[in-house]
Amino acid sequence: MSAWRQSPIVLTVLCASGAIGGCNHSWPFDAGNPAPLGPRGQEVPRRLTFNPGDDRDPNVRGDVITYSRLDPEERGRERCLATIPLDGGTISAEACPGPPATPADTFVDTWIRPSLSPDGRHVAYMWQQGSLLGVLGFWSTSVAVASATQPMGRTLVWPIIWTAPNGRLADAVSALSWVDDHTLRFLIGYEFIFKVKGGGQTRYTDTTFESFALAQLDAGTGAFSIVPGGLDVLAYAPASDGGLWLVKLGAPATLLHQAPGVDTTTVVGVFADSVTVLANVGDLPLAITAASDSTVEWLVPGDAVPHALVVGSGIGPVTDIAPIPGTRRFIAVVERGRDLFGDPANLWLYELPKEGGRGRLKTAEGLACSRAERVFAEPAL
Repeated sequence: MSAWRQSPIVLTVLCASGAIGGCNHSWPFDAGNPAPLGPRGQEVPRRLTFNPGDDRDPNVRGDVITYSRLDPEERGRERCLATIPLDGGTISAEACPGPPATPADTFVDTWIRPSLSPDGRHVAYMWQQGSLLGVLGFWSTSVAVASATQPMGRTLVWPIIWTAPNGRLADAVSALSWVDDHTLRFLIGYEFIFKVKGGGQTRYTDTTFESFALAQLDAGTGAFSIVPGGLDVLAYAPASDGGLWLVKLGAPATLLHQAPGVDTTTVVGVFADSVTVLANVGDLPLAITAASDSTVEWLVPGDAVPHALVVGSGIGPVTDIAPIPGTRRFIAVVERGRDLFGDPANLWLYELPKEGGRGRLKTAEGLACSRAERVFAEPAL
């Protein structure tokens, strides 16, 4: 991506330093950017981002991770799109919503859930516009498609307005991905935004997304449709045969397989609890479940119970995962604490152990035991 917005603080300093000759004249000195830094080591797991703000929504394409980034000094908590090398290191690019139209402008834009097209030419993301004065809802939410080099130069803006068969109104999307170079796939549903007042003046804002269906969108024409068999889908991932792995309302722990070109499903297996996030990692269905926010679980053909890997390094809960295609590695979003309403997060790199190999690997029964041990070991508050 390019068309990057320079930080307002940087612009102010530059103009001030050139005030003698005017901001449009040559600078009294030249200062180049520091040389890019590589990853901090090669061990796995390892932390990939060190933003004191908030990093989420990772998406891997080739040797680049695209994600949404919140700078702690960003006006109105606007989120930007950023990229880093797959192994970690210096941010290679960042694109942010434009500056306010006037000093009195109280509306902010935020870009989240980015996804690069298979050919790397386009980026899709959810674009939200709302008030700077404490958002309890957005006056506009859209799926946007733009050139990967000009994220603000949108070629498609599709307003998220869809009514489910049960009459519920959708206003958000999640798990954005590309079926091919011109078709998007995503979960469509409703995003609950609420505030809770703390013991003092502190107010917490939290969001919860509820999926209604799995949908697809033509990135060129804006034609929208529900994927055959896609109603009541809570989580999905592309299956190895070109079909889909699905989790549906009514059986939220059961993994289903939908073969290409059909709308019927077969049962693959059952996770330890309700699935919140699903991904294909190394041709295996990997999930975050309600059983634990510090593990991921995956199903292996022929095994009666799921396997589990401890994730989060004891720091905080894991809220999202993004596979690195062709490997057993994945990017995990790990929050930096366990605040009731969520802490800022960073990106981490993890790898599934090979079957029979060593690692913090457990069966579902072992996971249940470890949860019980942790409950009894934790001091009462």
